[in-house]
Amino acid sequence: MSTKPSVARVVLESRLPQLDRLFDYSIPEGMVVTPGVRVKVPLRSSQKNTTGFVVEVASHSSHAGALVPLGDVVSAVPVLAPEIWRLARAVADRQAGNAADILRLAIPPRYVRAEKLWRDRGQPTAVPAIEMQSLLEYSEDELEGLVAPGSRWALTTPWGVDHSPAGEPRPRGATVVAQLAARALAAGGSSVIVVPDWRDLEAHHQALREVISDDGIVLWDSDKVGSERYTEFLRCLSGNPVVVIGNRHAVYAPVVNLRLLVVLDDADDAHREPLAPYPHTRNVALVRQQQTECSLVFAGLAPSMAVWRLHSMGFLGLVEPRKAQRPQVVPTALSVNAERDLRPARLPGIAHQGATEALREGPVLVQVFRAGYSSALACAQCGERGLCSRCHGPLRIGSHGAPPSCAWCATLYARWRCEACNHSVMVPRGQGIGRTVSDFGKAFPKVPVIQSDGQHRVHTVSDSPAIVVATRGSEPLAVGGYRAALLLDGQAMLSRESIGALEDTLSHWEHALSLVRPEGTVYLTEVEGQPALAVASGKYGPLMNAELREREALRLPPSIRLASVSGPSAALTDIASRISSLDASVDVLGPVAMGEGGGRIIIRFPYAIGDRVTAELRAVHLGHISRQRRGVPDRVRIVVDDTGQLDEFAGSE
Repeated sequence: MSTKPSVARVVLESRLPQLDRLFDYSIPEGMVVTPGVRVKVPLRSSQKNTTGFVVEVASHSSHAGALVPLGDVVSAVPVLAPEIWRLARAVADRQAGNAADILRLAIPPRYVRAEKLWRDRGQPTAVPAIEMQSLLEYSEDELEGLVAPGSRWALTTPWGVDHSPAGEPRPRGATVVAQLAARALAAGGSSVIVVPDWRDLEAHHQALREVISDDGIVLWDSDKVGSERYTEFLRCLSGNPVVVIGNRHAVYAPVVNLRLLVVLDDADDAHREPLAPYPHTRNVALVRQQQTECSLVFAGLAPSMAVWRLHSMGFLGLVEPRKAQRPQVVPTALSVNAERDLRPARLPGIAHQGATEALREGPVLVQVFRAGYSSALACAQCGERGLCSRCHGPLRIGSHGAPPSCAWCATLYARWRCEACNHSVMVPRGQGIGRTVSDFGKAFPKVPVIQSDGQHRVHTVSDSPAIVVATRGSEPLAVGGYRAALLLDGQAMLSRESIGALEDTLSHWEHALSLVRPEGTVYLTEVEGQPALAVASGKYGPLMNAELREREALRLPPSIRLASVSGPSAALTDIASRISSLDASVDVLGPVAMGEGGGRIIIRFPYAIGDRVTAELRAVHLGHISRQRRGVPDRVRIVVDDTGQLDEFAGSE
């Protein structure tokens, strides 16, 4: 009795939604195929080969006809681990997207030379962690509980600055995360630590190297060249527990025996994937934790609204430092000084005096909201806002002495006339970092002023007296910590037309004050009311609970889920009709016209029916693609659970 040929079930590396399923291919006689390997397979529709990954090998197929044979095995290395395939499929379904789009985030392109060098090295020996350290802020039971399998936590990291053996400063929280990874490694498990940006990556990598040897650390850095990224990816497949540290794509690292998954500062925009299907690190981590039963820790100085909601539901436990070394926070009201001194106009007298005293001993941090020199320009005579005559965008000054230019189309205005009164002189309205640096240079003429922003990367400063003016997220670390900090533009940060303004602002404030010495003082300007009281006390529970109740009443995330769909008006009408009919709890906002016959709608739906909604969205999209083959163009774009889409929907900048 003859037996059926072996069958390989393959997921194709294709972005076409109609190909987002497993295809069965016969395995030719003599070809060795194992799950996870990258292969070449023929596509009848295109009469050419494409690449894919073998998900599983079976003895038979449900396909009634004859199977097409596999083309070739590209590499014998099983780069698609079963766990990562399950994760990719689940995340793609959650986002109404394709599994192949998730796999291209999880599996880097192949580099033959890097793969050969990795295979020639052989299997490395297991890497033990060095002796664990006790931490003043947490008990040993709390530390062990944070790495217990199946547990889920919101961890408030401690404030303050640590130093490496070489004297380099780093956030105290990096030491805590390194200790958690060391405990997981000592228990025989791997850890994955996902951080927002290069500053956090450097600090946490440095802290890890003090407790774990380099052989046990995988640096998953998107700034590395492709061959280096592929080498680090292959190290995860070696079979021994490791600690992976990297930015958002590290959440897909195919480590063995995942025990601990840490997401740092999940409210940071860097955790939002800009490529389809636009998954957020937080949501990917939640899916992976449910599939693997690892420990999941959302770590940060202030919780995001999404994490606080999960904690208030009892889904996440909360661990806070027992002995908080948090500096004093003094909220101040915006004051106008009638005296003709050199103090910056938006700096209250108490903050100016505190900065003057702190500068006698060391550096002072000044956090500002906006980059550039001035955030806006206005006519000096009538006060009319300066707008571009070409596109009506806002005019701004990028640096001191530079001519005004449009923030939207970059048109320069060496000669400008006010359309309202024909006056030719403009004055700054609002202050960017450039103007702040200039003002503080005049106010403190004998003190060095250091600028740190996206264009001026400063990682560390010494403990000498200096004024360090930084945009949010660009604050350098100071040796020994800052003596004081001035948090400017608080009201401007909170009053942005963005649903995430509150949590984003709280996170950046806490980050700034975490860089200040425990005995230092932080001055919060232009902010009153509950936000000021919460920052001063460090107790965010009442403020977060009130915000959650308001969002529940208004049906805003994270109390509900949402999807943004943009495309032709006819497609939006069809999608809105079909989605609305799913359940009475689903509502559709819009459409809002976006030009060229297109528009956008926002769909709000509860978590309980999320799978039904995303499945229907995907089905409708596939239907429009099939009509595209008959000459109807398809430009539908679906983005799930991105609150930034609400900001764009409202037309905010």
